[in-house]
Amino acid sequence: LEEVLPPQGLTRSGDCMTDAIARLRDGTEVGAWLLKARPSIWDIGTALGEGVELDWWRLAPSYRVDLVHAGHPCAMWVTRGDARVASGVWAIGEVTGEPVPDVGDPEGPLWVEEGARRQLRPRVPVHLEVLESPVRREELSADPRLRRSEILRVPRIGNPAAFTSGEWAALIDLVD
Repeated sequence: LEEVLPPQGLTRSGDCMTDAIARLRDGTEVGAWLLKARPSIWDIGTALGEGVELDWWRLAPSYRVDLVHAGHPCAMWVTRGDARVASGVWAIGEVTGEPVPDVGDPEGPLWVEEGARRQLRPRVPVHLEVLESPVRREELSADPRLRRSEILRVPRIGNPAAFTSGEWAALIDLVD
């Protein structure tokens, strides 16, 4: 049983929301979504280098898509696979609308994997601000507040992965 928690009653720790925005099937409370960028599918290195606006993201079809809603905090995680771009958190932002089934931008020049180019998947509008310096995978692994985060425990998890509220607050501390 998945549960979407209401946005009212959010509290703040510094500038970051600390209440849960959703609950996963296993009972884990979600504080923010982690949107994964796989260099083997889409050329995230070029997108970051050229300042491409990151205003939508494709998700893996799963029950989690139904838990993602406008106003939810999110971050963009780049997986391993591109020597130009270290694995880690490269952008922080917010979901700006509801997920919808879509093929994305099939004519876009940044697609690496042809099979993914026209694949129908949930697509969610977002506003992401690229960080001046990414929070690298090694930094997350070294931080006791983040070393058990889902993305590190289960790196092949579908998109989106989740941060707990405590992990989200810790990530914001590292960004600041």
